[in-house]
Amino acid sequence: MMSIGARRRIQRFCAWGGFWYVGVLLLGWAGFAGFLPPHLPSAGADEIAAIYQGSVTHIRVGMVFLMIGAMLCIPFTSILAQYVARIEGKPGILTYAVVMGGVCNVVLTFYPAIFWLVAAYRPDRSPEIIYVLNDWAWIQLIGGATIFWPLQLGMAIAALCDRSADPVFPRWSGWTALWMFFLLLPDQLLFFFKTGPFAWNGLFGIWIPLGSFGGWFLLASVLMVRAMKRGVYPDADPEPVAN
Repeated sequence: MMSIGARRRIQRFCAWGGFWYVGVLLLGWAGFAGFLPPHLPSAGADEIAAIYQGSVTHIRVGMVFLMIGAMLCIPFTSILAQYVARIEGKPGILTYAVVMGGVCNVVLTFYPAIFWLVAAYRPDRSPEIIYVLNDWAWIQLIGGATIFWPLQLGMAIAALCDRSADPVFPRWSGWTALWMFFLLLPDQLLFFFKTGPFAWNGLFGIWIPLGSFGGWFLLASVLMVRAMKRGVYPDADPEPVAN
């Protein structure tokens, strides 16, 4: 049987998972691959192919980090689901929504990295093929955010429904998470634009959604870490319900 000390150390590591996930994601995606700011969706096939041909190693290394980042979403999701189950009293609809949303977010992070890696694997191939792979990756990474929503909404609803005396996710954090969710919605318009604020390189296509997406992970991590510092662990006895 695992000792309480070992269990607590694992839980604390997982609680910091939002920082690990966002940090490694940005390191690979923006730091190594140089994909921030994004490629122009209005760029031609030859222009996009030239980007891959000039940065083959950087893109490959960056995408490996992106895949590691996808893995780091798993411990974060695990501890968040445990806390939501604690709020529900036992694993319920919100818990399963958080788990499935976390699994989907792993896919959302992992597969665009694969497409970018395939594009960089043979940079001498037809520019049109690289062009398609690049489009595929960007559209899935940003436009596929719908499958991430249950992770964020599960936490938000749990926070708003929690009536314990010392909630892990205060009521204000539930409203904040909902507001962050609404800031993600405009990115669904990227399918219809190649230029302007709703394109995948625009204000509403990536910059606001990216800030909302990353900010929510950091918010959830901070709240879980603070709860643990107060001795509120997901497997501890629940607090009494406030009047």
